[in-house]
Amino acid sequence: MTRKFLAVLSACVIAAGILAYVDSFFGAPVDRILLWGALLLIPGWMALLLPMYVLEYPLSRAPSFCWKGFARGMPSWVAPCSWLLSLIAIAHLVWLAVQNGWGVPEIVNGQYVLESRGRILKVLTQAEYLALTEAELRAFTTMMIYFYFVTMMYWWFRRSDQQNSSTPDLTR
Repeated sequence: MTRKFLAVLSACVIAAGILAYVDSFFGAPVDRILLWGALLLIPGWMALLLPMYVLEYPLSRAPSFCWKGFARGMPSWVAPCSWLLSLIAIAHLVWLAVQNGWGVPEIVNGQYVLESRGRILKVLTQAEYLALTEAELRAFTTMMIYFYFVTMMYWWFRRSDQQNSSTPDLTR
């Protein structure tokens, strides 16, 4: 019952991420979403991920655990879907870096600017500022969708009698 609850919780976050992603094209309140997203979703994801690492120890220490190791014993489509979502998230981050360069969009003294470590790199129009903050929201939501997909699949498909492959089952 706990496993299914954690899986449904992850699915709800994925659904909210998809809605926020779509809403970013229609003038979503980006600052509020990013603030609450960072404050709630990142610690929530860590709280879902920590038991995975504990239950799968020592296999979870492998660098490839979140890339493919978590999908051990799951349907064959889980790992490729995870890879696709991670590539989409990486593409959004790269596109964000191309758009922003070394700065981040900020409002300084009532003016829209691209700022880096207290230095103003470029003065932006309101349309440019909104476009860049919306791109930040899309990058954040794609990362959260990927992160929560991994936890959702793990908790949905994990059998309660599943054992680590490092501990052999001697009863067979």
